[in-house]
Amino acid sequence: MIIELHPQNPEVRKLKQISDKLKDGGVFIFPTDTVYGLIADSQSKKGVEKLYELKEINKNKPLSLICPDISTASEYIENLSNVGFRIMKRITPGPYTFILKANKNLPRVSFSNHKNKNIGIRIPEHPFIIELLKIHQGTLTSTSVTTDDEFITDINDLEEMYGKKVDGIIDGGIIEVEPSTIINLTSDEISIIRQGKGYSFVEEILTNL
Repeated sequence: MIIELHPQNPEVRKLKQISDKLKDGGVFIFPTDTVYGLIADSQSKKGVEKLYELKEINKNKPLSLICPDISTASEYIENLSNVGFRIMKRITPGPYTFILKANKNLPRVSFSNHKNKNIGIRIPEHPFIIELLKIHQGTLTSTSVTTDDEFITDINDLEEMYGKKVDGIIDGGIIEVEPSTIINLTSDEISIIRQGKGYSFVEEILTNL
């Protein structure tokens, strides 16, 4: 089922319905500032298990944690350096995945199989996700929507493949795919794991540190 939201001011009533469904174990496909992603409530065992099932990936493979802001993200981070904090503050929300040391507060239902002590955190800049997080008042667990390692960008293709498997597909139009830039902030030595969307801005900041 395709769900239409106002592009600048997404309807609160619809977002509340989506939030309630997520808390009850639902899974939705949402557009982000990089690609379309499957999302579930981070505290929902049913929803997170469905993410793995839909993506057909091993449960040991880590998913991303979507947070509304740095303050929320910090609840799950251990020893974020001053430099790391300054970088996150400068470029969020935005198309970046931050690799950070995780603490014991990670939602267990999402990361109980997580053997690595690092976590990928996203604070995306997209009005639908931003407004949903305001209403949902919790974090989301997410993974990109792909088939044969190719990102799916067309809403009609998403409907054909997932329309009967998820609780809703939020129409964000055709997304020009450019994966997130992945930044390793696990130590004072900042490194770029993947150059993606927004990389030139990060490169400029790192040069001037």
